[in-house]
Amino acid sequence: MFNLNDIKKMTEAALMSALFVVGTIFFVSTGLGYTFYLDFIVPIFFVVICLKCDFKYSILAGVTSLVITGLVLGNIGTAIWASQSVILGIICGMLLQNDTTIMDDLVYGSILSVLLMVFVDIYASKLIGYSFMQEFKGYIKFLNNNEVANIMYYLLIAMFPFGMMFSVYYLGLIFSNKLKILKNNSKRKYNIIKNFRTYSRFIGCSKKVFYGCSIYLLIFQIFKFINIEINNTYLITISTCVGYLCAYFVVRDGYNVIQNYILSKYQKVSYARYMSLGTILILLLAFKVAIILIILFNTVLDKRIDIRVRQSYILDKLMN
Repeated sequence: MFNLNDIKKMTEAALMSALFVVGTIFFVSTGLGYTFYLDFIVPIFFVVICLKCDFKYSILAGVTSLVITGLVLGNIGTAIWASQSVILGIICGMLLQNDTTIMDDLVYGSILSVLLMVFVDIYASKLIGYSFMQEFKGYIKFLNNNEVANIMYYLLIAMFPFGMMFSVYYLGLIFSNKLKILKNNSKRKYNIIKNFRTYSRFIGCSKKVFYGCSIYLLIFQIFKFINIEINNTYLITISTCVGYLCAYFVVRDGYNVIQNYILSKYQKVSYARYMSLGTILILLLAFKVAIILIILFNTVLDKRIDIRVRQSYILDKLMN
């Protein structure tokens, strides 16, 4: 049985779904849909629906809207592109509602975005003959070094969905605050971003996410070391891009934790600067060694003083 609150949410989702259909038909018909509408307005719109009407009604609104839009326009390419934006918006909306840290949200969101964009690319290449992965390959043809070309190729694929997800996450949060629909976890995350300069030192991943990324990198390197081959191009793309994203978050978060420890223990900014220079140097000369050292230092700090829990406690104290 539906209660009054469910009926209200369903009605709001239906109204916003109708608005989405009308807006999509208008923008696509005028040619503006392929500029900023499908990339940004659609996912932000579904962030708002998710925060306002909850997950199940967001899914219902998304499926209904896409079916109607596809039937009216008769354009498979637009439907595929719009479906990617709708799913991305719902992902960001769900992450904003979860009781997780902002960095955890970025890790989960970026990995899910890579999976989403690769799967969309599979269907798009088969149905309409367009592939953004093939387009990225065209960007690196001028590179003569195959190893560098491969790194650039996977970096482009990893950075594109990460950048899109971060933009939608941030803009959706700002826009939802303007509409005054933020509450609980989403409101807390907005306050953290609003006062980012004050809280930036203490914004980090949870233990589960940091060591999950670390374990993934370990398994990824073991597979490469023992020459386990993956024949599927898309699986190679997903596993490699996720590896690059995990490496970024491990370095960023692990470095931040070590820096906080040095600043709190020695109370000298110069020590932190020396550590920064040393870290950059090792990253440039021996990237894998640097990651191993960062993970080891973080493991010691978490075992001895539970530094991530302390950072979270300090952040909560500053906010209150």
